[in-house]
Amino acid sequence: SMTRRTLDQQCTVSRPGLAMVASALAVELAVTVLHHEHGAEADADVPAEAARAATCDESPLGVVPHQIRGALSFFRTDCMLGRAFGKCTACSATVTDAYAARGFDFLLDAFNGGDYLEELTGLAQMHREAEAALEDVGFFEDDEDEAMSE
Repeated sequence: SMTRRTLDQQCTVSRPGLAMVASALAVELAVTVLHHEHGAEADADVPAEAARAATCDESPLGVVPHQIRGALSFFRTDCMLGRAFGKCTACSATVTDAYAARGFDFLLDAFNGGDYLEELTGLAQMHREAEAALEDVGFFEDDEDEAMSE
């Protein structure tokens, strides 16, 4: 079934074209960040605000979005601005601080412990709380299941 597949998984004609578009955008983003005054630490620009300004002072190559999303149904791309997730297992302050403090020992714990990063960041606790909240709501009670089968 093709129902739940992305466009590049559905169509062998679109895959080669989309690969070139995606790689071109990735190169443009990389070059823009490399030439930015703050490099990888550059804040994302909001394209609407940058368009109102006559020039983009901080980056000689224009705005620096966090990501670019394409919509083929409208033949357009949108520049997105996102905020860091405090429980991210890759880039949250908790993870980067732990790595800075513990170095290789931190990496060993992360590689050897399947849920180490989730526990460290609090993501595992958030999942447990969400599961408990779902159980409290009662969407999945047995009484309703029995009533539906009758």
